[in-house]
Amino acid sequence: MRAVNTLSLVIPAYNEEARLPALLEILAASADAVIAAAGFELLEMLIVDDGSCDRTRQILAETSEPKLRPVLDHSENRGKGAAVGDGVLRAEGEYVLLADVDLSTPLEELPKLKAAIDAGADLAIGSRAVRGAVVERGPVHRRLTGKVFGSTVRALTGLEVRDSQNGFKLMPTAMAQELFAEQLCSGFAFDVELLMRAHIAGLRIAEVPVLYIHDARSRVRVAPASLQMLRDVAMLSYRLRPRQAKRSASATGGWRGNLPADDPD
Repeated sequence: MRAVNTLSLVIPAYNEEARLPALLEILAASADAVIAAAGFELLEMLIVDDGSCDRTRQILAETSEPKLRPVLDHSENRGKGAAVGDGVLRAEGEYVLLADVDLSTPLEELPKLKAAIDAGADLAIGSRAVRGAVVERGPVHRRLTGKVFGSTVRALTGLEVRDSQNGFKLMPTAMAQELFAEQLCSGFAFDVELLMRAHIAGLRIAEVPVLYIHDARSRVRVAPASLQMLRDVAMLSYRLRPRQAKRSASATGGWRGNLPADDPD
């Protein structure tokens, strides 16, 4: 009988003293069971503090949950991408699941991503923009901004993914660590970089419809964040997309050894 794969849960946190207690309560009460029901063994939960200046670090440091591994090494804010990358590079499970601190896509959606992996995908991403997705309570302006951003990402990068920014993503840890090893984007556009590197390496990306529940307490300021993300995506298109032509024919046979490195020029 095949052993169950272990899973590392990675969640970035920045000034989340208001939402963190609810997250920790959910994780303590149900994370083990929910992840086991999806066919994984929860090995660890890495919550990466990104230089918070409120009580986030204190709350994490005082938590006694045995599987929680708070990452408290950074006193300055670096960006969501840097925090996620830090957590991924420290992960020890066989698979890594990325999620947001508000669990806007609940852990109960994990079986959908695992089914996509089992069906042959190299990585599976939750999506609010494909048929079957359910979006609750999202304001109209955020949905419109998301559609415009998604269209621009597809035009600039060549990706076919319709929702790169949903934080719920599942992939083998070894693959994830290679994808993040040469990370360029420390901010919100890190998702686009992750998917671009995967696409250039010939990896199969499954975009899976999931439940998304908008949290009105989100700290993201949509307009300035979107402008910065577009600048970052333009940079990524310049730095990474030309490498697509250099990809060897063997890249489509698997992910090992085919991941793009940063351009030194």
